[in-house]
Parts: sequence; C-alpha cells; structure tokens
Amino acid sequence: MGSIAAVPERAATMRRLAAAFFRAAALAEPFAREAAARHGISLADLHAVRVLELIGAAPVSRLAAELGLHRSTATNLVDRLEHAGLVEREPSRDDRRVTLVRPTPAGIEALETFATVRTSDLARRLEALDDEERATFTTLLERIAAPAGEPDAPTAIPETPA
Repeated sequence: MGSIAAVPERAATMRRLAAAFFRAAALAEPFAREAAARHGISLADLHAVRVLELIGAAPVSRLAAELGLHRSTATNLVDRLEHAGLVEREPSRDDRRVTLVRPTPAGIEALETFATVRTSDLARRLEALDDEERATFTTLLERIAAPAGEPDAPTAIPETPA
C-alpha cells in the first residue's frame, strides 16, 4: 500500500491524464465530425472500410478478426456500413455458403477522410514520436479502446504508404 503522500500525487497525475486525453481527443474530433457529416457513420466505422480496402473482399468473420471484434459486433458494423452504401455483401464464388463483404465505390471515395488524417497536424505529431514511443502509445491506446468484455488484441492491418 502506498504512502499518504502518494494520494495527492496520484490525483494530480489523473488530472494531467484527463486533460491530455481531452486535448488529444479534440485533435481527432474534426475527422470524426467530417465522417459523420459526409457518411453518417463514425470514424471507427470508416476504419473498417479501410481495413476491407487493404485485405480485399472478406467474410465478416475475417473482418471481425482483423478489427479485434466479436463476429456479432462486426455483423452489426457491416449492416451500418451497408446501409450507408459504403460496403456491399456478395456471395463467394468459391463457396456458396460464404458471403463476402467489400467496399463499394462510394466506400473507397469515403476513404478520402483517411487521406486528410494522414496529412493532418495530428499525423505530424504522431510521426514526431520515436519508434519506441509510438509502439508504447499504440499499445496503450489499444488497451484503452478495446470494447468492454472483448480481448484487447492489436489490429492486424498491413502497412501502407502514407
């Protein structure tokens, strides 16, 4: 058990953490607002379209695995994206029991939001971190952002040029 002096220090650290978190969230907010205004979805939903662009047409189970989601959560996500016209389902040519999900041309066009993110002040700030800092920051964000009750496995997305 820590000393009594550690309690005020911990409270001060928590205040700094909250302030830093809200400042960081404010950096991402314009992109979230743009995705919602343009496409009626969240930036996280648009991220799923990006993953599909990278991996190609895939069953919902593969998309779920790539995003670190339960299959039912990914199915709901695909329903939202399909309703927004950003993805479509199509039967697999190899196995008629399998339905694949792929981005629509409108979904690919919506990924312009990601191009904006990659050239933003936020991206510049993240690129200023050294490799170890980026790895630590990524691990911490993955732990914080993992859905309640779901594993916090990192998302396996191939590297792409900026």
